[in-house]
Amino acid sequence: MKNYLRRIERMKQRLRRTKPEVDLENARILTRVFKETAGEPLAIRKAKAFKAQCEEKTIEIYSGELIIGNPGSKLRGGIVSVDTCWSVLAEELDTISTRAHDPFYISSEEKKLFLEEIQPYWEGKSTYDAWVKQIPADTKTLRDNGVIFIDKRLMRGSGEVTASYKQIIDEGLVGIKKRILKRKQSLNLTEPGAYEQDCYLQALIITIEGLETLASRYGREARRLAALETDCERQEELNMIAKICQRVPKYPARTFHEALQSLYFYHMSLFMEQNAEGYNPGRMDQYLYPYYKEDISAGRITDEDAQELLDCLWVKMNEVCLFQDQATATFVAGYPTLQNVCVGGVDSLGRDAVNELSYLILQATAEVRLSQPSLSVRYSLAKNSNRFLRKVVELIKLGTGFPAFHNDDVGVRMLMNKGVPLKEAFDWNPCGCVETSLEGRMKQYTSLADINLGSVCELALTNGKDRNSNQRISIETGDPRTFGSYYEFKEAIKAQMTYVIEACVKGSHVIDELSMNRPVPVVSLTHKECIEKGLDYSCGGAKYTCGNGITSVGVADLINTLAAVKELVYERQCVTMDELLTAVENNFEGYESIRRLCAGVPKYGNANPVVDEIASEMFTFIADEIESYHSKFGKMTPGILPVTVNTLFGLSVGALPSGRRANTPLADSVSPSGGTDRFGPNAILRSVSNIPHDRFVQGTLLNMKIAPDLIRTEKGITQMMALLKSICSLGIFHAHFNVVDRDLLLHAQEAPEEHRGLLIRVAGYTTYFVDLSEDVQNEIINRTPQRGLVAGEAWKEQY
Repeated sequence: MKNYLRRIERMKQRLRRTKPEVDLENARILTRVFKETAGEPLAIRKAKAFKAQCEEKTIEIYSGELIIGNPGSKLRGGIVSVDTCWSVLAEELDTISTRAHDPFYISSEEKKLFLEEIQPYWEGKSTYDAWVKQIPADTKTLRDNGVIFIDKRLMRGSGEVTASYKQIIDEGLVGIKKRILKRKQSLNLTEPGAYEQDCYLQALIITIEGLETLASRYGREARRLAALETDCERQEELNMIAKICQRVPKYPARTFHEALQSLYFYHMSLFMEQNAEGYNPGRMDQYLYPYYKEDISAGRITDEDAQELLDCLWVKMNEVCLFQDQATATFVAGYPTLQNVCVGGVDSLGRDAVNELSYLILQATAEVRLSQPSLSVRYSLAKNSNRFLRKVVELIKLGTGFPAFHNDDVGVRMLMNKGVPLKEAFDWNPCGCVETSLEGRMKQYTSLADINLGSVCELALTNGKDRNSNQRISIETGDPRTFGSYYEFKEAIKAQMTYVIEACVKGSHVIDELSMNRPVPVVSLTHKECIEKGLDYSCGGAKYTCGNGITSVGVADLINTLAAVKELVYERQCVTMDELLTAVENNFEGYESIRRLCAGVPKYGNANPVVDEIASEMFTFIADEIESYHSKFGKMTPGILPVTVNTLFGLSVGALPSGRRANTPLADSVSPSGGTDRFGPNAILRSVSNIPHDRFVQGTLLNMKIAPDLIRTEKGITQMMALLKSICSLGIFHAHFNVVDRDLLLHAQEAPEEHRGLLIRVAGYTTYFVDLSEDVQNEIINRTPQRGLVAGEAWKEQY
């Protein structure tokens, strides 16, 4: 074992031994400052609260750390953002320590603090409180019946954000402050709107003062610890850390270590402002490379030194825990923070962007093997090398679920479809799960609402009624028994889809209004246009603003339902619509012969041209429909990235003509339904390529499970490289891989304590398999394992 890996292992063990706790320190300070500043502009109040957190928060430097800092007061804290949503904790105060998924310990002292100081002030004042009062009636009806899932982001911040770490590192806070002061001086306070801009710019200055104080406090603590340290080597490290903290992030970084520490100080401050998922460090191999290269050239560090620093940062990114409610945690377990780091692709001139640091970042994920950061690769078929692709496959082979693989060309086109010119679109980065973003320039909620496509099919079958209550919850599209053609049935589904999308858009507009009352000056600091406009990120201050993302869940269920009705009812006429409806209403019980017919219809994922034509038509229609709406921030944006919502949504959907039984998970993302793909990965890719990925600009997500033996050999590695190239040549945006044996997953279910470290790719994030709910575990186990990486004879025989 390399010497530095012993340090990393000790840090990992400390992390694993520490149970997550509710952390109310930030909430207590925020509450006090908001009481003290009543009547002042909201952005000023938020900035003053952040500054007070920086001045008063508990700080600790843990043994062996080279990158320091923590957004909370505890090593693994669930920071509660009470101005956004306090009610989660109120509802679960007595159960949150013992709930089955993502529990947080809370002390009796903190319960008392919450009940006596925090809840009484924020009751009725949070963003979530306002949402509950303002949600449109039709949106609420569809939400309550499991047709849409729309309000999760209200509890989790500003949507997936890629702030500009590069600005903080290159310019320092002094450079950003200089720009703010220049803009303030240019204001004429007699002009309308100038006062609001002046107040906002003052809030940014207060925020900067807080960050400078925070770093200085850590520097003093490092120096104090160094004076007490008896180990000479650790004493030298602490003195070096103290010097770095006196330098960054206030001033521009000069070394690789300073750049990484500056990055992390800003990164942790984002979580201090709002504990949310999807703060994305982005293209670290690009903006950190000059510092790495200069240090290597000057002989200040070796590659091993740089690797150690990166590994330390990787461990740090696992400390903060996403605070979420029990219902969400049941299906999105693992405290996921979705901190997406990206390597590869092309640079701003369209050239190969891979460099030495790209490889070190891949190696950090291979060595540390924790669930964060969420590593993504951009791969350009034309520009990136086979050497780089091989390193990617070697990481995939480890079976940790990393990295997520993205087709660079499709990513560029997605950004252009968001209104970004090509020169800037070259610099796109994956964010959150698989969404597309642009560092320091883009405001968006990438996945604000999820649409249950299984429910959409069901509403067309029931003429707009909920099967369980028999209450009408959607529009009437006619009794399917009277439909004379497949075209009429397809149009009924499209009409239901149109109604559901419209309800999502209505809810989205309300959320946009509410989010504008939730300023985020820390995020805004590194969005230059926020300074130029004197306008917060949440209000549209960024250079590019997009309408919110609407995600489709249950892709294969929609396609397979249409395919089954088309073939069985209208082409072969082997069942009537009445017989089919009766069978699905009874969950096929007593109608096994009809279910066999339904199951036997060609399914999505097998390169069947008739089925794939349905995929192409329906998802072009969905993209068109979503993009036909606009918000005050721009055109609404479609995506297909359900994470584990497919499992949650499946609980509210009855049996479908596809042969799927009631209350089972819907299909995962753009993947085929588990067990229905029979001709291997090449057939899957051919089907998936019929979805217009470029149109679903918030990203599409393809899960594949690979048998471990397939890529253990040189031949297997070569075939896997060929498969990844096929993804690019077919125009598919994304894929990630679980390289794991089914029997291992079954054993982990039976003996979780023996498999605490088993990482699995759930969907858009990686976490520990044993932390997942049984429903989600079973959905992963039941995904079709690929036994070959090239087209098999079975697929050839079909044609």
